[in-house]
Amino acid sequence: MDRLKGKTILIGKEPGQGRLLVSVSGKTAAVGASNSVPNSVSRCKVAEGVAHAKITVDQSGNMVLTNMKTENVTYVNGSEIASKRILPSNTVELGKDRFKINLPLVIETAKKLGTISNGNGGLGGNSEQGNNSNSSGNISSAKKFNIKHLEAIYNDYHSKVIARQQKQKKLGILASCSMFFTIGGSAFAALANKMGMGETAQDYLWILPVVGFIVFFISMYMRIKDTSIEDADATNLEYTKRFVCPNPDCGKFLGNMPYELMKTQYSMQCPYCKCEFVEK
Repeated sequence: MDRLKGKTILIGKEPGQGRLLVSVSGKTAAVGASNSVPNSVSRCKVAEGVAHAKITVDQSGNMVLTNMKTENVTYVNGSEIASKRILPSNTVELGKDRFKINLPLVIETAKKLGTISNGNGGLGGNSEQGNNSNSSGNISSAKKFNIKHLEAIYNDYHSKVIARQQKQKKLGILASCSMFFTIGGSAFAALANKMGMGETAQDYLWILPVVGFIVFFISMYMRIKDTSIEDADATNLEYTKRFVCPNPDCGKFLGNMPYELMKTQYSMQCPYCKCEFVEK
């Protein structure tokens, strides 16, 4: 426990993979199988310093478990707590689904992270590298990759999507105009008859239905020639090829979400290879 004295252990759901994430001094490790943690457990966002719960270890090695958000629920030995001193033998459950954590494994994983945080080389890590783990809590060093170029890739994709939607909107308005001219001609003719101007109006009102049919055929022709569906497929394919993890050993698609949301969702870490994301 000496490695953890004076440190804080963050515990929560891992973004993306749905495992239990343990963090000490900015170093992280995932415990358990993918998607094993229910949604009632709050995510652990290391960059923001938030999680479902935290364990604070004082200089004597005593541990205090604290529920970090008012909307969370945390249980110790079956009782809901806000903050409570705990022992490794206690039963700790997170969330309304009462997800039971393996507390001894969490503590052991945190000890390994504490070793890396202190700069010891026994686990192959150092104070400048992030870390992740396999499902049994073993730690491996994580590489850092710049993701700033992904912002331009997303902005380009988003602008193409907006342009395509605006084009479809204009085609819809054009099609509606044809109905206005056709129906409007009949309405004006009825109004002219009521006002005793029927014969005079007939000399001019025939123009409205004709204009309506012309607009209708123009809108039909433009829809036939419209390549929005093909363009959407090409744009989406290009985006899925480019908006990927910059780690050459991974290269997996990072999802159809805004760049800023992607950074928050994944806590600046690839959900697949667990490499660390940085912006330069």
